[in-house]
Amino acid sequence: MLEIVTMGETMIQLNAFTSGPLRYVNYFEKHAAGTESNVAVGTVRMGYAAGWISKLGDDELGHYIHNFLKGEGVDVSHVAFDREAPTGLYFVQRDYPLPGKSVIYYYRRGSAASRLGPDDVDVDYVSSAKVFHTTGITLALSGSCRKAVERAFEVARNAGVEVSFDSNIRLKLWSPEEARRVISGYIGSTDIVFTDTQDAEIMVGDSDPEGAAEKLISLGPHTVVVKLGDKGAYVATSDGEKAMKPAYEVPVIDTVGAGDAFDAAFLSCRLRGFTLERSLEVANAAGALCVTVRGDVEAIPTFEDVERFLAGKGHILR
Repeated sequence: MLEIVTMGETMIQLNAFTSGPLRYVNYFEKHAAGTESNVAVGTVRMGYAAGWISKLGDDELGHYIHNFLKGEGVDVSHVAFDREAPTGLYFVQRDYPLPGKSVIYYYRRGSAASRLGPDDVDVDYVSSAKVFHTTGITLALSGSCRKAVERAFEVARNAGVEVSFDSNIRLKLWSPEEARRVISGYIGSTDIVFTDTQDAEIMVGDSDPEGAAEKLISLGPHTVVVKLGDKGAYVATSDGEKAMKPAYEVPVIDTVGAGDAFDAAFLSCRLRGFTLERSLEVANAAGALCVTVRGDVEAIPTFEDVERFLAGKGHILR
């Protein structure tokens, strides 16, 4: 039985081996990278079973992603290969123009995953999970992807499966206005929402963690988590529970994927029955460990890794 089922696009990430403008970079590392599959990998490492729904190009890159995720223990039985569309890819430009920050360049238009549709949502598969998770990235890919998300939400809610959603607004994929309009049509069908202050400003016009969480909860979710980067994270529920936990100081190599590690850890902790404070503590540690290496999933920790980190390796930022 699967605890968490995710749905969305995974691409090939070509991560610059050196810092600076890509025009001067000659060497890249290849990684499998996608926010929803990252959450699936993180879930497995946290000790739970996870599956991923998607489409890949029937090409060498698509088969690499499929094999990689299968090797990580993610159930890929509901991943289809498309002979008519390619696997997407993107480049990561590191430390330029802002030191410590990455810039993403996408080459994903018309990708296989953008052709996901409601027929790709297996009712029994989604219904078998405890949590269904997707993100705003999937909603941004195409109209058919939006219909797939709508169908998955409908199936999950009919089956009593919790719906988890990370806003993950990528302004290279759509405008703030379109993101706000589209996401607002789905947010009322969610149970758990992950976001950050920038996305919250777009969605509800409020970048204050408490204010944004309150406004989002009023739209329907029972739990809202606002990720604050190096400031930690804040969570609030419709029952009036609130918690805030600071971040951990670690060497930052690559921030891509940290939010996904956080989501996987938080959801796994809630499945374990942990308190909100303990869930945030573990999720912050998972996100911190993830940024210490290049790539999306390479440093997503196991639950045992987090326990060791919290036992003596983590220094709380004050």
